[in-house]
Amino acid sequence: MLNKKILILLACISILVLMSSCKKDVLNMLVPSGSPQFAQLYMQNSSDYEVTVVQGADPLVSAFASESYDIIIAPTNLGAKLYQSKQSYQLAASITWGNYYLISKEVIKLDDLDNQDVIAFGQNQTPDAILQYVLKDIPVQISYLDSVTSVVSDFIIDGSQIYLVAEPSLSILKASYTLSIIDLQDLYQEKTGRNSYPQASVFVNSELSDRMVKNIKDDFKKSIEDTLDNPLNAAILAIALGINMEQAIIESAIGNSHIIYKSSDDAKEDIIIYLEMLKTFNSNFTGDNLPDDSFYR
Repeated sequence: MLNKKILILLACISILVLMSSCKKDVLNMLVPSGSPQFAQLYMQNSSDYEVTVVQGADPLVSAFASESYDIIIAPTNLGAKLYQSKQSYQLAASITWGNYYLISKEVIKLDDLDNQDVIAFGQNQTPDAILQYVLKDIPVQISYLDSVTSVVSDFIIDGSQIYLVAEPSLSILKASYTLSIIDLQDLYQEKTGRNSYPQASVFVNSELSDRMVKNIKDDFKKSIEDTLDNPLNAAILAIALGINMEQAIIESAIGNSHIIYKSSDDAKEDIIIYLEMLKTFNSNFTGDNLPDDSFYR
């Protein structure tokens, strides 16, 4: 009888070991192209992650709804808004802290913007919110084009105005033109006292274990450290991973993308201030209420 119990116990242990050995050891991650992609280069190059790079917001929204990814890099406000209706993804870290700039072919300073024309993109979207927030007390005339690509084209064709651009478009233009540049992130810091705004964050599936989430956080932190420590090597890796830009442009874009790792705990106050600002501009950016503490993982 005792031997039979021992055999049953051993059989149960064997099943548990088998189940453990079959656990998921490759995490799938959805990443938007642009500055956030630079933050995870060394993870994309790792066998621990299967990375899909997409264009635009629609694939990100679909991924949150389908819960088909372990990790999603997305605009911070998008993850916060969707969390209110479905608590499937929690914010683990913020990784890019603004990449918007005003540029001109003429030398410009903040005091020079009074009554100037600014050509911008993203009307009633996040770039517009940031631009209007930092220039709140400065009378400017803003005209909108349909995309940052259109703004770049207008700059190349005309170039007589002041233009709102984002990375990596800024670095592409810097390669061919001498630019006067105003960093909107600096203006945000002056108005809020915060270093910058958490534009993009890492969202993890809420079903992932604490151990897995810790590993993900550690990997993002290490990837960002390696990228910033040696932008040249990171640019070479980015090209190898399929980013179709010149090496020098990638290096420049990395330096201007404000890639900084902050865990959810460290970024929480910055996130709340940022989301409150966006909510004041347009409640559709964040939903009616900001997410509670369970949003932060």
